[in-house]
Order: sequence, then C-alpha cells, then structure tokens
Amino acid sequence: MQIDDLLKLDIKLLVSFEIILEECSVSRAAERLGVTQPALSKSLQRLRELFKDPLFTRQAYGLSPTSRAYELHEQITPILGSMSNLLQPSHFDQGTLKRRFSIKADEELLLSFIEPLLAMLHYQAPNIRLTSSNWSDGGYDDLINGVDLGIINAESTPNNIRSKMVGVMNGCVILSEAHPLYYQDEVTLKELLNHKIVVFNIRNFQSATTSVTIEKLEQLGYVIEPKIETDSIAVTAEAVKRGMALIGSAQLGELFKNISCRENYMAIKVLPLPADAVEADPYSGRHPVQICWHERYDKDPAHRWFREQVASFMQSSPWIHEA
Repeated sequence: MQIDDLLKLDIKLLVSFEIILEECSVSRAAERLGVTQPALSKSLQRLRELFKDPLFTRQAYGLSPTSRAYELHEQITPILGSMSNLLQPSHFDQGTLKRRFSIKADEELLLSFIEPLLAMLHYQAPNIRLTSSNWSDGGYDDLINGVDLGIINAESTPNNIRSKMVGVMNGCVILSEAHPLYYQDEVTLKELLNHKIVVFNIRNFQSATTSVTIEKLEQLGYVIEPKIETDSIAVTAEAVKRGMALIGSAQLGELFKNISCRENYMAIKVLPLPADAVEADPYSGRHPVQICWHERYDKDPAHRWFREQVASFMQSSPWIHEA
C-alpha cells in the first residue's frame, strides 16, 4: 500500500469526478453538488493533476470524457459504493429509511411484482424512492455502476454479480381474431411460422434464454423471420390486432387480454406454446428468472430487505412458478 499516494486522494474529489462524468457539464455538476462553478473547476484541475490526464475535453454539447476517465469511472464507482455502505447502519427501519432503489427489468417481468411492491412501499416505506428502466445488453455494467437490482431471464451471471433464482416463467402464443389460426385450440410451430409474426424486444434486447432457444430452433431448420420487430408495446398491440402472432410470456398474455377489453380492439386468444416448440426448447418452455445485484450490496441490510421483498412478491405471482 502506497500511503503517500493514498493521502493525495480526497473523497470529495472522487465524488466530484463521478458527478461531472454523469452530467458532462461543470455548471450542472456544481448545481447538483451545491458548490460554485469556480470551486468545482478547481476540483477538476486537481483531478487532472492527480491522474495526469485531461479527463474531459470540451465539445459543442458539453464535456466529453477521455478513455482514461472511463477507466477511472469503472474503478471509482464500486469504491464509492463500498464507502457508502460503511455509513449504513447495521439495522434499519424501513418506515424511516430514505433511499433510492433502482431496478432494471423488462416490462413482462415487472408485471409479476410491481403492483404489490408499490403498495408495500406506499404504506411501509414512504420515504423510499424507486426508479425503473428496461434491462439492456449493458445491464451487468449498470449493476457494477450502481443500479441496485436486475431482473432477467438467465441461468448464470458474471462472477462479481450475485443472483437468486426466483422461479420459471411459462411461454404462450397470443393471437387476435384477425389471425388465421385464431379458431384452433392448438397450433404447431410450423403453422405459426407460415404466418406473420411480431417480435417484441425491449430496446432490441433479447434475454439470454430466448437467444439460446432461437439458436436451437434455427439449428433444427426453423426459419424465424418476423414481419415487425419493435420495443414498443403500442406497436406490438397494433400488430397483433392486425393479425400477427406474438410469442411471449404468460404475463404478456395476461396484459393482452386486458388490452382486448378496450373498445374497438379485437378478441384475444392465449394458447400454450406449440408442443414441437417446447420439445425443441432447451428450457422446455419454462425459462428461468433471476434477480441479480452487485456483490458490494451483499451485506447491505436495506438492500437485502429490498431484494427479498421483490423476490417474495415475484414468487407469489401467478406467473412465476417453482423451478
């Protein structure tokens, strides 16, 4: 350990660095930190001298981080997270806890727990703030950089990401009355692929288990060429209304049944997955669901309480089943 080098570090400098990187603007960062712009500019100069790098270059739209700044960000974020944990009490009262929790999960998985979670927070933890956004290809990096909880369809996670299996989710086929196969009680995969299909992807992200399944089906000779690919539930609903098939989770099927109750929307039928698709699927149509978090939160009492609440609500959901 180089004591002299460590003594040069000031936690306020590291916090300032992170906020400047998030805002890409000294003035906005100063406002967030509650300091003057000249004071923060001096802190930035100290950071540049400390790390022997410009860290940020001025562009027309603001500041652009250098490659060295991004490298430092990956190292500093978990350090600040660990230091924040030092200040957390070993016991806590959720009724008085003031904290923001962030979740990344796609809409299908959110349906399995968001309603009871919001009700519980309203009555038992009114000072907790919640942010939610879609899981994406950079989801694990987001967990490393501070997102509290990810909820995904996956079998395993990277070494520094902790996870808990909450169960499995079943798939289904969603058809409107406009689809040629609507009046059948069951369909084959070949029949489905002979007609138009819409693919609903959250921000062009496919879950790990879905990707494995599609790859396996293609190896067996099935050609999957969707007519529409979208991350919009509104576009997906319109495509189904116009006679395209949607293969998704049971949660999504329930959502479309609710949509069909709207005026001027066609009747919806939710069918089980085709038997030949289930047979070819490595997961037999029952895809694993995991909640995951960065290892720095493992022993954080408030975080443990929050993730256990989410897991409990998911396991109580009619759409999540025991593995």
